[in-house]
Amino acid sequence: MNDIMEWFSYVLSVEIKREWFILGMVLFATSLLVLSIGFILSGIHSPLRKKLNNLSVKSPPALKNTEAIEGTLESLSPMIAPTSLKERESTRRKLMHAGFHDKRTLTNFYALKVLSVIVGLFIATAAYFLFSELSMIKVLMLVIVAISLFTPSFILNHLISKRQSSIRGGMPDALDLLVVCTESGLGFIPALQRVSDELTISHNELADELYTVSAKIKAGVEMPDAFNEFIERTGVIEFSGLVSILSHASRIGGSIAQTLRDYTEDLRDKRNQEAEEIAAKIPTKMLFPMLLFIWPCFFIVALGPALITLSNAFSN
Repeated sequence: MNDIMEWFSYVLSVEIKREWFILGMVLFATSLLVLSIGFILSGIHSPLRKKLNNLSVKSPPALKNTEAIEGTLESLSPMIAPTSLKERESTRRKLMHAGFHDKRTLTNFYALKVLSVIVGLFIATAAYFLFSELSMIKVLMLVIVAISLFTPSFILNHLISKRQSSIRGGMPDALDLLVVCTESGLGFIPALQRVSDELTISHNELADELYTVSAKIKAGVEMPDAFNEFIERTGVIEFSGLVSILSHASRIGGSIAQTLRDYTEDLRDKRNQEAEEIAAKIPTKMLFPMLLFIWPCFFIVALGPALITLSNAFSN
């Protein structure tokens, strides 16, 4: 970063080089814009895509527009898609944890990163022309480009955290319903499907995942494998113990209802302990805002009049 700042300072210190640098940035941003428009047009008017659309079943206009947008974004992805297979798999796993399971999601994500960088370059160039008299304009330009580069990843991490938190919050209710359904006489797979139907409104993400698990078990996948795939799709590794308990109970022929009841009680105790831990941290977290905001106001109100009186007395 220091080398980049020194290079920017050296380039912008000379008037002629500054003009060439600005023209080069404008040329680079314009070239990226032209390439983006070209990829978009080629994705929309591709003969192969038109032929495939004609052969496929007719879809509603809204769905066709969505497919056209996804196709144009997919055409932009080779510009920034990494060559490392490990990095692509890591990004695909993050997208899967965020709830995006479509095969074109990875290419669309990289295409959005391209568009974000282009927008950041345009904003940085506009900021230089508008605020060129500021001394920190170079730092501002670097910050704008860096923000535009890391914004898609930041949003993706936020979506992952939000979805995993929703699944964790809905799992105790799902297990309680599953215990009630299994104890009332339903089999495990019908009970799992019934629970997924009941949780559609309150916990939509968890309901979709449980429905997928039940569908996989019906299709012939072993129950431990189906739940392991559920953990892999969501990234919530806290429920790996549930998979072990269910697989052990199904292998030895134990009562699944009693197993689920015991695990639910342990999960409820763990959730209460986490709540108590959060409550115990609140006084420590409140200490710093009190020292920064409340105590100065208290001293101003309590000691301010006395200090003013003493100042007047000594001045006389």
